Amino acid sequence: MSFRNKPVYVKRPGNKRGRNRTARTFLYFVMVLVAITIIVAVVKYVPPLLAGPSEINQPGSSATTGGGTTGSTTSQKGTTTAAPTPVPTIPPASANPQLLPVVELKAQPIGTIASNRTPGANKLTYDILNGSGSLLASFNRKEPVSLLNPIGYQQIPGVLTFRGNNFRNAAAFGSLDKSPESLAQIWTRGVGSLPSSSWSFSWTGTGWTGQPLLVQWDEDVRKLMNIVPDKINKKGLVEVIYATMDGNIYFYDLDDGKNTREPIKVGAPIKGTPAVDPRGWPILYVGQGDNNKNVDGIGFRIFNLIDQSMLYFHNGNDPKSFRPGWGACDSSPIFDAATDTLFYPNENGTVYTAKMNTVFDKTTGKVSINPEFTNYRYKMPNQILQGIESSMAIYNNTGYFSDNSGVLHALDLNTMKPVWSAQLEDDSDVTPVISQKGDAVAVYTGTEVDWQKDIVGTYQGDAILYKFDALTGEIVWKASHKAYTKNAADHGDDVNGGVMGTPIVGKKSIDNLVIVNFCMTNGVYSGTSLAAFDEADGSLVWEYKTKAYSWSSPVDVYDEEGNAYILLADSSSQLHLVNGKTGEGIKVLEIKKADGETNGGNIESSPAVFGDTLVIGTRGNVIVGVKIS
Repeated sequence: MSFRNKPVYVKRPGNKRGRNRTARTFLYFVMVLVAITIIVAVVKYVPPLLAGPSEINQPGSSATTGGGTTGSTTSQKGTTTAAPTPVPTIPPASANPQLLPVVELKAQPIGTIASNRTPGANKLTYDILNGSGSLLASFNRKEPVSLLNPIGYQQIPGVLTFRGNNFRNAAAFGSLDKSPESLAQIWTRGVGSLPSSSWSFSWTGTGWTGQPLLVQWDEDVRKLMNIVPDKINKKGLVEVIYATMDGNIYFYDLDDGKNTREPIKVGAPIKGTPAVDPRGWPILYVGQGDNNKNVDGIGFRIFNLIDQSMLYFHNGNDPKSFRPGWGACDSSPIFDAATDTLFYPNENGTVYTAKMNTVFDKTTGKVSINPEFTNYRYKMPNQILQGIESSMAIYNNTGYFSDNSGVLHALDLNTMKPVWSAQLEDDSDVTPVISQKGDAVAVYTGTEVDWQKDIVGTYQGDAILYKFDALTGEIVWKASHKAYTKNAADHGDDVNGGVMGTPIVGKKSIDNLVIVNFCMTNGVYSGTSLAAFDEADGSLVWEYKTKAYSWSSPVDVYDEEGNAYILLADSSSQLHLVNGKTGEGIKVLEIKKADGETNGGNIESSPAVFGDTLVIGTRGNVIVGVKIS
């Protein structure tokens, strides 16, 4: 999608008595020269400012910028909160149409923390460690993080991390040409499986969260890559990057599903969602979901997407973590382009952050990194399980994530000190979502039905959607729904009900709604309620019910008039298209395998959308493209 600069108009001077033709001609000539100068300046200087870094970008240099709203290290008067660079009047070409028109967001400082949310009240103890594992008495980031308006998160079009940006509020990029009426499966690819490390079953297809990345590379970057000859010169190529549980990372053309290059063979299951450097640099961050005997170590990896070589492996079996025996990483990382900083929570209970010192030379294709880590670990009394599976959402310099003990955390990323924490009423693995309206900042999250009864078997409990004041930790409202779970202890077939998919914070025609899917509402393996709540008071606005359960995160898409539509995938391989304003069902598509007859399998993964094309994988070992029309 392109955006044109407004034309420069020159007002014709009025005719005054006593001014001769020569004077008027000279005045016209001068004004034309001024207009030409302005136009040249706009053409020459505005696009580079909006496009961000180019050619060689050295770490720490003034050329390294995140574009959009990131990039400032200036503190607000009277606070230590970093102030963001204002959103440009003309949005960059990478701006997601879902997030338009541009709404300037003013950074709000952390307020007075609710008395029951402070680290002291929750008896939270923590440590800050450097990359070698040594304890730090204190820490202040040299280049303060300030990720604010998500419209400036990325510098190329696409969905580059789980739910798209630092607010985690856009799993779709672009808009639909018209109101959709149908869904059609347009391509199908097969993937494999790998045995699990501790159980008798195998990891098949794509799992939770398992969202694909959809990336429209800049042409000069694309032509440096090892993309196959018939795709490398395709103008506007959108590359699907899908990490799967058969241990491979696949690369497809969004239009036809054909390979754009050979897969990267990791060799161990990947359940979560990777991330691409939001500057459009060819760097991929991907976490490992389980051990495998064919691979040494478990943790996260960083790949050079010019030649698919591995730049770095971070071992999650970290002896300095509070859970050193388990290093899986299902979280999806988030990246601050302005400060070249990575944020990556891990299932060992540690939040890893790293100044990456990235160098990317567009003339030669050289990519290098030299990470400098600063890490955060914490403990709380009566923790049920150490570990973080949710992805981090970031507002300004505060990171929000939930953990395996059902605690929602707010962490100052510039000092690596806890801001507040809230014990939820059950386990929570979903990624929090952030919303700002005026000076009010909210964070939404939800819980599963997991610990509410200490029994092995099937039982019913309450799944809860929460709205928190992100600046104080106060609960604004909460809404609940009955759901079932199967607690199978350590037998490997636990099936949790409740909120497993990340909520939607509505935009455009539904900017007053928060939408979430409560799963297993009719019993184990049965029933989902896709429910819309008024974001002001938490009252139920509409409810759409399915027979099958859904762990997948719903996705919101919009037509060019701003009308909203919701896409929800379920465990019976059905994809539901729902009117976002009313909750009325529009179309249901059953995903099929390549034979066109066989059900595609349980969809645990979350879809991503680019324009009018959705991509989703299933536990039935298929990845498909679906046209929305």
